[in-house]
Formats: sequence, structure tokens, C-alpha cells
Amino acid sequence: MRTRLKAVLQTIRLKAVLQTNDRGHRRVLRAGLTGVVTLIARGVTVLVGLATLPLTSHYLGKERFGLWLALSSFITWFAIVDLGLTNSLINALSTADGKDDRRQAREAVSSAFWMVAAIAAVMILICLIVAPLLDWAKVFNVASPQAAAEITSAVLVVLVFCALRLPASIIGSVYQAYQEGYVYQVWNGLSGLLGAAGLALAIYLQAGLPWLTGAFLGSMLLADLMSAIHLFGWRRDWLLPSLRHFDWPQARWLLTRGGQFWIAQVSSVLMLQTDLIIVARMFGPGAVAGYGTTLRLFALIGAAQAAFIAPLWAAYGEASARGDATWLSQTFKRSIRISLWWSIPAAILMFVAMPVLFMWLVKADVTSDWRLSLAVMTTEIINSVARCVSTLLNGLGAVRSQAIFGPAGGVVNLLLSWAMGLWLGAPGVAWATAICLVVFWLGIMGRDATLRLREAKLGAARYAG
Repeated sequence: MRTRLKAVLQTIRLKAVLQTNDRGHRRVLRAGLTGVVTLIARGVTVLVGLATLPLTSHYLGKERFGLWLALSSFITWFAIVDLGLTNSLINALSTADGKDDRRQAREAVSSAFWMVAAIAAVMILICLIVAPLLDWAKVFNVASPQAAAEITSAVLVVLVFCALRLPASIIGSVYQAYQEGYVYQVWNGLSGLLGAAGLALAIYLQAGLPWLTGAFLGSMLLADLMSAIHLFGWRRDWLLPSLRHFDWPQARWLLTRGGQFWIAQVSSVLMLQTDLIIVARMFGPGAVAGYGTTLRLFALIGAAQAAFIAPLWAAYGEASARGDATWLSQTFKRSIRISLWWSIPAAILMFVAMPVLFMWLVKADVTSDWRLSLAVMTTEIINSVARCVSTLLNGLGAVRSQAIFGPAGGVVNLLLSWAMGLWLGAPGVAWATAICLVVFWLGIMGRDATLRLREAKLGAARYAG
């Protein structure tokens, strides 16, 4: 009898191991598929974007082109006003997927959507009242009369359109949570193409800077609407947001967890998205043209890496819900190795090619600086590892360390950027970011990631025992 019982238990354990291995294999396949589709979709939009770079540079001139690059960074900034709800939604949906719980998923989507929609409405009202009252020409250190006349309207257009696009961020969270980012990236690619088409049309019509920003973001908003119809009208119609599926306990959980994500998002923006504003304030919009172009070119390396790293967020969450600690540890280590294999040679190649790329893409008065390229190259390599750490912590829902130490890193980065900018010029701003990434993201948060993996392994070992 005992022998037969042992045989049954061994069979059950063997089946559990095989199921775990099969799920791990599917996670990697989905992440890989999403990465490949993302590369293709972003590759097309990047090529179109690079084609429009000389177009906007020659059309707008050095100062207005610098303003265009600075205003483009507002798109990333505005994503943080959702209070972290779209990020907490990813965790809620990936956990629900691990439990095969459709009801929880439906309530999470509806609760997140209506809260984000309310936030968007409030932000539009605030922007319409406050934005015209500020002296944006002084904020961006604008010199030319034409740029000064256009800047307030351009800022207002960017803010309102970004707010209108805010509820569409729910779409990406749904696809990412169900490890179907490859579908979303197709729509994301279409969004980029339509945005570039709108931009080209505005330039063809000799429109001013506010109309350029409106045509660019309005075209992307159209793609968002088409994507929403595809997701909620056909692919996952049972997730269509509805007020009757709004659930207060679920909403409170999303807000509580989202608050930590929000603090982490703000920290990330302070760390990585304030360089252009600091450079504009210290050295003028003309300096932003060179800095922003260098930043955009090196960002292509990070975009390619993120195409494969970002899909692991939901995979980590689902694996954690199922107690698959071994897969978590192995995948995290592998993600760092592969990221460095890619980012180091790609960044060095970009550094060498930077002068030629500047000659091809921008006007002759916007020049490449090897000191700036070296600083941004180093920052991008360090950031490739930081992305792996953040993705793991986000997937595990372990954002406390990011919420605590992230703001400190962001504030230190602002202060250090200003100080090193005075000392080294524009390259000093990039070096400050590199230093803060090493200390806060690789040091403090990297240690937290290691401890989390160790706890997951111990928990899995106790359960198996």
C-alpha cells in the first residue's frame, strides 16, 4: 500500500514539474514573439521617425526643433498622472490569469478604466485653466519671437491630447498582462506611422508648431481608438469596461498598489526624462537640439532591448502566482546577460557612427559632441541592466523599494545634473544620470531584487518539502 502511495505521489510531482516546465516554455515563447513583433513594428516607426527628423529639423530651425524635442518628452511625463493604475492593472490581471479568474479580471479592467478616465477629465480642465497663465517662453528659455509666440499654444495642445490618450493606456496593460504584447505592438506601430503621417502633412501645409503637435498626437489618438475597438469589440469583448463591473474593493487595491507604482514612475521620470528641460534651462533650446538628437539615437538601443524585456513583467507575475521560483531566477539572470551582450556592442557602434548620423539627419548647425555621446552611451549601457531589475520587481509587485528610494534618486539626479552641468557642460547632465542609476537602481534596488528571488526559492522549497 505504501509503495503504491509513493508511486502515486511521484507521478503527481512529475506531472507538476512537466506542467511547470511547459508553462515556463510558453512564457518565454510569448515574450520572444512579443519582442520580435515589437522590433518589427518599432523598426518601421523608427525608420519613419528618422526620415521625419531632417524634415522637422530643416522646417522648424534650430531653436523650434529643440522645442519640438523637449515637448515630445511631455508624452512620457504625462503617463505618470494615471496614479500608477495601468501598472497595478497589469499585476491584477496577471494574477487573475494565473488563477483563471475572469470575474476578477473584468472588475479590475472596469475599475481601472473609469478611474483613469476621471483623472483624464480633471487633467484637461486643469490644463485649460492653468497652462495659459504660465510664461512658457521663460520656462524654456526661448529667444526668438516666433518660438515665443507659439510655445504656449503648443504646450497646451500637447497636454490636452496627452490627457485624451490617457484612458487608452488601459489597452496596453491588458495585452501585456495576458502576455499578448505582440498584438498591441502591431497597433503601436500603426500609431507611430499615423503620427508620422500627421506630422508630415502639417509640414507640407506649412503649419506652425502647435499644429504640428496636434497633427502628430491626434493621428496617434485615432490609432488608439481603432485599437480599443479591436480589443473590446472583438478579441476580449468580455473585458469591455462597464460601470456595473466597477468594484470598490478592487479599485482600492489598484489605487493602493498603483500609488507605489506611481511614486516609482515619478522617480523614473525625474531620473531619465528631465535632461532636456535641464539643458534648455541651463544652455538654451539650441543646445537641446544636439542633446535631444543624441539621446534619441541612443534610445533606439534601449527600445530594442525593452521589446524583449518588457513582456517579462506579466510573465514574472504569472510565474510568481504559480510559485515557479526556479524559472524566475533563471530568466532574470538570463535577461541581464543578453541585455549586456546587446547593449555594449550596439552602444559602441552608435558612438562611432554618431557624427555621420548627425550629418545625415539634422541641419549643419546641429553638431555631434563626442563627450556627450560618451556620457549618453555609458548611461544607456547601465540603464539596460536597470530595466531588467525594474521589470522583475514590477512583475513581483515588489515596488516598495522603488517607491522609497526612487524619489531620493530622482531628486539627487536633478541636483547632481545641475552641478555637473555647471562643471562639464551638457555632458555632465548625462553623467549625473549614469551615476544615480548605478547607486539607486543597480545598487539598492538590485539588492532588493536578489533578496526577493532568494525568498521565492525558499518558499518554493518549503512548499515542495
